[in-house]
Amino acid sequence: MKHFRKLILFFLVISLIIAFAIPTAINATDQTNPLLKDAQIYAEHHGITVTEAIRRFELQNLAGELDNELSNKEPETFAGLWIEHKPAFRIVVRFTCNGEETAKLYLNKDLYNITEIRSAEYSLVALQSFQNQILSDFRRTGIPVDTGINIYENRVKVNVAEDNRAKLNNALNNGGLKLPNIVDVNVVPELAKPAADIYGGLSLSLSTTGFSVKTIAGIKGVTAAGHADDIQSYGGYSLPFVEEKLYGYYDIQWHTAPNFTVTNKIKDGSSTTRNITGTVSRSSQSIGGYVAKYGKTTGYTAGYIIDKSVTLSFIPSCQPTFIHVDDTAGYSPLAGGGDSGGPWFLLNDAYGTTCAVSGGDAYYMAVNYITGIDVSVMTSP
Repeated sequence: MKHFRKLILFFLVISLIIAFAIPTAINATDQTNPLLKDAQIYAEHHGITVTEAIRRFELQNLAGELDNELSNKEPETFAGLWIEHKPAFRIVVRFTCNGEETAKLYLNKDLYNITEIRSAEYSLVALQSFQNQILSDFRRTGIPVDTGINIYENRVKVNVAEDNRAKLNNALNNGGLKLPNIVDVNVVPELAKPAADIYGGLSLSLSTTGFSVKTIAGIKGVTAAGHADDIQSYGGYSLPFVEEKLYGYYDIQWHTAPNFTVTNKIKDGSSTTRNITGTVSRSSQSIGGYVAKYGKTTGYTAGYIIDKSVTLSFIPSCQPTFIHVDDTAGYSPLAGGGDSGGPWFLLNDAYGTTCAVSGGDAYYMAVNYITGIDVSVMTSP
């Protein structure tokens, strides 16, 4: 009898293991499950299992928390971090001095063995100071530029449109503009531009809603890009305009939706949606982080963050807080005309809203700046 009880217990344990393991395998193609959908696409791109993809997403969240903590607590020496996905998944952290000693104070057991510490000449704060000064100098000359920070190379980057090459050369030659050797100037065919097809009377049918939002008083609505037309409609119904900001940190507007029920969902496929239950602020989004977006024109695409200190010339007095995602995850392009205002996300977390495209790449405003129009992202019905 004793052996029989042991046998029964053994089979019970095995049954429980199978019960928990099989659903993951069965549902690995379940496009209604945000975690499995994102993990499966990521896994296919990297040739790994869905389980490993989920583990990496968890590590990416930890890296974002580390990024935020080091930025706040070690600003004098922290020079930024990024996530690498190939050939092996790892996190690279840079410091101007005492990197190994400082890192030990913050790395937990999950990150310790996959983190590499490197040295850098300038702290992230110093790079941001250079960027702000350079941006101010360019604005004084009247030459529009997009700027950013190259964390990988510990440098500031500036994009100038081909049409302004002569003006740039004149400013440099006559002393009207002096650039320190920490700056890389790139002449590009054109600067990043709004993703929406903007013209008089533009409606929401030609752009994309971002996230459902609400005020402190409980009034609900949806966001759109600040550079889009204020007159928006959906399904033949007008969406009353409330407020917008298109300057500094912002490219955002919002509208109420009196003829609809506003819920905390986003569209993530031609016939699928997912709930938004959390947000990830800019400070917790890491260079190298994997993010996805949905837009009316290009649908679901995904890429990797390469810069989160971008300025865009079409935004007045633009601050270096916009996020640049490059087209290296197998999608081309990441966004297009009509996608403007659409959501960026991973799993059930909101990351930001599309504001511009350049070549195959895309740019978005981080989700925490939505509070600048006196609303917050809905994370529950």
